[in-house]
Amino acid sequence: MDENFLNRLLIQSINLMGTEEWSWPPEWDANRKLNFLKQCMMYAEKNEFYEQCAIIRDVEKTVNK
Repeated sequence: MDENFLNRLLIQSINLMGTEEWSWPPEWDANRKLNFLKQCMMYAEKNEFYEQCAIIRDVEKTVNK
């Protein structure tokens, strides 16, 4: 699979996290949400997607620990 496609998919997905249209799967607990966000952050930082890093940080603040 083309990595550019994966990058675009991740960027679009993270951008959607910053809207009210996006929601977590109902069965995910706080730990699973935070783990998902951690993995997204690692990939975003590695690929220098800094705007998406800011969105991820904002979403992390909304997750109940």
